[in-house]
Amino acid sequence: MNADIKDIVQILSAALAPITAIVAISLAWRQHRLESVKFRHQLYERRLAIFNSTMQLLAIVMRDADVQMADLLKFLQETNQSYFLLGKDIADYLDEIYKKGVELRGQEKRLHNTNLAEGERTRLADQNVELLNWFGRQLLVAREKFAPHLKLDR
Repeated sequence: MNADIKDIVQILSAALAPITAIVAISLAWRQHRLESVKFRHQLYERRLAIFNSTMQLLAIVMRDADVQMADLLKFLQETNQSYFLLGKDIADYLDEIYKKGVELRGQEKRLHNTNLAEGERTRLADQNVELLNWFGRQLLVAREKFAPHLKLDR
């Protein structure tokens, strides 16, 4: 009987190293998966912040039919990492929004010039309406452009 116990102890001792290795590998795999999920969550949060900043600027333009330089500079600051987080296409799109915002701001300033000829004022007003319509369409366009980067079903 004493020999049986020795045999069992030897078998368990021999099995201990592989069992420990399997447990360690399992824990390492789970830690890797957890870090991967954490990374994806952080990336999602940063991308969502850029989307929210974009939607906020578009909402300001739609609400005020104008935009202040402070709003545009805030937009630039909040979206300056878009190239790295979302790629060139989104970065170029956000640059277009910024440039159109600067254009809108310039038009508004010129429209309020009291020395402006009536024909010039009409032309500027028509351009202003076109630009505001463009901004209005961007509420849907932005959602479509950002959607592939913000899907949660991965």
